[in-house]
Amino acid sequence: MSSPWHSPLLSRFDWLDHAFLPAGARPPAEAFYNQQRHSARVVESAAALPVKSVEADGLIASDSRPVAVYTADCLPILLVDEQQRQVAAVHGGLKGILGGVLINAIRQLSERGSAPEHLFIVIGPSIGPCCYELGRDLIARAEQDDPHQLSPLMAWSGQQPVNPAAVRPQAQATTDGVWFDLPLLAKRIALREGVPEGQIELAGICTYCMAEEQASYRRNTHCQHGYQQRFSWIRLRD
Repeated sequence: MSSPWHSPLLSRFDWLDHAFLPAGARPPAEAFYNQQRHSARVVESAAALPVKSVEADGLIASDSRPVAVYTADCLPILLVDEQQRQVAAVHGGLKGILGGVLINAIRQLSERGSAPEHLFIVIGPSIGPCCYELGRDLIARAEQDDPHQLSPLMAWSGQQPVNPAAVRPQAQATTDGVWFDLPLLAKRIALREGVPEGQIELAGICTYCMAEEQASYRRNTHCQHGYQQRFSWIRLRD
């Protein structure tokens, strides 16, 4: 993956533009994005100036300027309300997802007039369960400290899944841990919030073993190949 990825689900809407960019590519010059802290905070873009001055991990567009998130292995999530024509972007690392960032984005869109049944959600390239190893102690802590009752939605395996689409070696186990499916957790959260399954799309592109060379922070820690931020953005057309 060395060119932008465009969601088939979102490409049906001729009143918006979006892209999941490869590592190192810059978003549109006029794009809003936050200082991301793996938080659950979601703000409107009108309150997000100057760019990268506000600490938050979700952005709801106040106008037609693009809203963007930057990721390496975390989830870039784009949200669209087809009825109200609202768009949003969410940065979803494990901490933020467990803390409720996607829940907050969906609910704040609802407060602005959206309804979950009219939302379309795309979870872009991110580390997949084929390469995302977590310690069992971390899973235990997440189950114990679970303010949003997400434990039943978590998916992991004690055995590393084989990714037949990998273009480079998958991550090697470094602990006696589990292989965690973060994109599936986000999908299940959206389903629980009332978004129809047919309106949720997973890119299915693992940043560690399938995407471009410098797409993965975790791969860099294992192989020292370097990494660059990957921007994903969405906007309403004027």
